[in-house]
Amino acid sequence: MENSEVIEHFYGVYLLYSMNPQFKGRIYVGFTVDPCRRLKEHNAGKEHKGARKTSDKGPWNMVLIIHGFLNKTSALRFEWAWQHPHKSRRLKHIYVSNAKKKLQQKRKIRFHLSVLSEMLKIGPWCRLPLTIRWLDYEFYEEYYSLVAS
Repeated sequence: MENSEVIEHFYGVYLLYSMNPQFKGRIYVGFTVDPCRRLKEHNAGKEHKGARKTSDKGPWNMVLIIHGFLNKTSALRFEWAWQHPHKSRRLKHIYVSNAKKKLQQKRKIRFHLSVLSEMLKIGPWCRLPLTIRWLDYEFYEEYYSLVAS
């Protein structure tokens, strides 16, 4: 990601994974127009435009980014649904009904990647020319089949 060039009208939704042993397994879903800058902001903390939820829980690793959204609004809607599958009317059918399991699964990468897989199969997202770009080979090896199924 070091030598990336600026792409006009790039809208991406990304998945971060905390590399901090104290917060192992913590994930974060966000939106960006500049993935390199955004990852630096998350790792710098909330004083430097990082999100409050990621502050002091890093360093963070960007696992993947989904891009190809037609506009900022469609990317932000995708981000919101991925962050809140239990509130999204399109995703309620896949969300676990057991409240205790919801809390346990909320921050787990496997759960979020299975939600992503389902999102890519249903409208309106299945009609968009979306691309998943894996940025971490270890996560790709372990979870690609979960998302691709």
